[in-house]
Amino acid sequence: MAGHLYALLVGIDAYPAPVPPLSGCVNDVAGMAALLRERVGDAGLDLVVLTDAEATRAAVTEGCVQHLGQAGPEDVALFYYSGHGSQQATPQELWDLEPDHRNETLVCVDSRTEGSWDLADKELAGLLYGIASAGCHALVVLDCCHSGDGTRDADEVVRLAPPDPRPRPLSTFLGPAAAESGGTGGAVPATRTGRWTPAGRHVLLAACRSSETAKEVTVQGRQRGALSAALEAAVLDADGRPSYREILRIVTADVLSRVPDQHPQVETADATELDRPFLGGALPSTPRPLTLSRLPDGWSIDSGAVHGVPAPIGDDTTELAVYPLGGETSGSPLATAAVTRVLTDRSIVTLTPALDPAFVYRAVVTSIPLEPVLVAVVGDSSGAAALRKAADHADRTLVDLVEGAEAADAGLVVEATPGGFVITRPGVTRPLVPVVAGEGREERTVGALERVARWLRLSALTHPGTRLPDDAVCITVEAAAGSVRAGGTVTIAYAGSEPPRFTVRLANTTRHPLWAALIDLTEAYGIFTDAFPAGSIALGPAESTAVDLVGQVDDELWRAGTVSLRDQLMVVTSTIEFDPRSLEQEELDVSAVPTAQPGPSRGAGTPAAASNLQRALDGTRTRRLGPSGGTAAVADWRTDSVFVVTNRPR
Repeated sequence: MAGHLYALLVGIDAYPAPVPPLSGCVNDVAGMAALLRERVGDAGLDLVVLTDAEATRAAVTEGCVQHLGQAGPEDVALFYYSGHGSQQATPQELWDLEPDHRNETLVCVDSRTEGSWDLADKELAGLLYGIASAGCHALVVLDCCHSGDGTRDADEVVRLAPPDPRPRPLSTFLGPAAAESGGTGGAVPATRTGRWTPAGRHVLLAACRSSETAKEVTVQGRQRGALSAALEAAVLDADGRPSYREILRIVTADVLSRVPDQHPQVETADATELDRPFLGGALPSTPRPLTLSRLPDGWSIDSGAVHGVPAPIGDDTTELAVYPLGGETSGSPLATAAVTRVLTDRSIVTLTPALDPAFVYRAVVTSIPLEPVLVAVVGDSSGAAALRKAADHADRTLVDLVEGAEAADAGLVVEATPGGFVITRPGVTRPLVPVVAGEGREERTVGALERVARWLRLSALTHPGTRLPDDAVCITVEAAAGSVRAGGTVTIAYAGSEPPRFTVRLANTTRHPLWAALIDLTEAYGIFTDAFPAGSIALGPAESTAVDLVGQVDDELWRAGTVSLRDQLMVVTSTIEFDPRSLEQEELDVSAVPTAQPGPSRGAGTPAAASNLQRALDGTRTRRLGPSGGTAAVADWRTDSVFVVTNRPR
């Protein structure tokens, strides 16, 4: 959807007598306005909100004509009404359009005052015809009653005003009938396609059938229309861009779970409109948030093993901050949760403090467990024993020396020889470094293992709870051989002695600001974060940036026989600013014995991570971070990688 969304939201609680007041209509339009601002953004949204005394018949009519009338062929027009519906007698001249001789109406705040009237179905249809005739996609949402035969239960608030008993002359109607009788109105063809629906590109979402009543319910302590609350939840929770058919199914299930005998309806003159994305695609694709709810077996989040949630590793587990479902994720959370058991499609958690089990909450991952890299130690028994002794002082959250059956799962192998230690990857004969020999070789070997472990853990870092779409930041690597996107591999080659050049482009495809960092993980276990001066760069909506890079196979490596190297270019995307520069480490020097590089340690002088993302990045270097702070900022983040293979023929 390339155009604008023009929205007119009308909500009326404070009706003057004799029309009974309501309690949830202003809340309905406030919720919808907030949803549109968040999901569409100011650049793509033209919004007018009329509440209570502002929502006169003249103001609503003018809003339809002047505001929604601006929508062109590439735009979407939304008319959203939350208030009383009613009926009135149809003038005899229009009986052929209304077999039961009753108009269904929307009750504006001044509709029952002298000189004013309800907005009849035929009038609204005429207004919408004028809007849709410009070629835009139009959606009408009516959270009100349409029938006069509903009954009110003692404990229900029903959005049904008493019928207007006054005889209404045809000349007071907008549209062609009024024009034929000398009244004011546009030359709009009459329609028999439905109660409210003109011909054209339109969809109507009504709160209930004509024989039912639209009810108010209490949601998280606030009065809401049952339809409005369900629609807001459906849009927030839906993956991608749900169609009108999908929205109707979700909304109907939600409404019927709260109130009996209220079945939302979708009407359209063209059945193919039902398969269009909700609001014609005006809402960008945004996956649903991670949610927390109470089920018979306890509190759980709706992500499990199939979504990438890792099982707890000893006392280290996935931690989450808990917020209201539709609220902000900044500031202090309502509670914190820790995963205790990972199931196939969800995960059981403990909750501190207790929350009301009647509600569903939003959960944001704040910490992820990372397994230490298992290192199999083989070879000379005395050398192996000396290495294990040196490893007693190592960071056990990074490397764990194993033997016997556990060695089958090892990610690294150290062979102890009389001359020193050789570090390899399982199934790879070429050593990562030359033989580590000489004084202090055990400690220097452990230091090299820790550096390799940091690289391995960072290269595999993902966020199982992310709700950022796959292309939130579109990554493109452009080279002479072609271009690739995230997940792809591009091969570049020297031209004689000239190293190949390539460009990495990052583009924010969302309607919200994002921050991105480009991290180069080299085949020699170096980690470099210097693509941007501050480590990460801010990208506004639709903003892009480019980084020019050079592929290299070092002269010394090349002379030693290495003709190809593979770099992993990882892009970390975040909803808040972050600094990845603490991840930097030089490559293992393949021509000299490595020296140990100490990692961060836990202590009183260690600053707390500024955000859950910073904590996750720091966690790839060590898990000696202590418990996560409750005041840390909460980001949604994700990682994506592109691989660059540099060839230097001999």
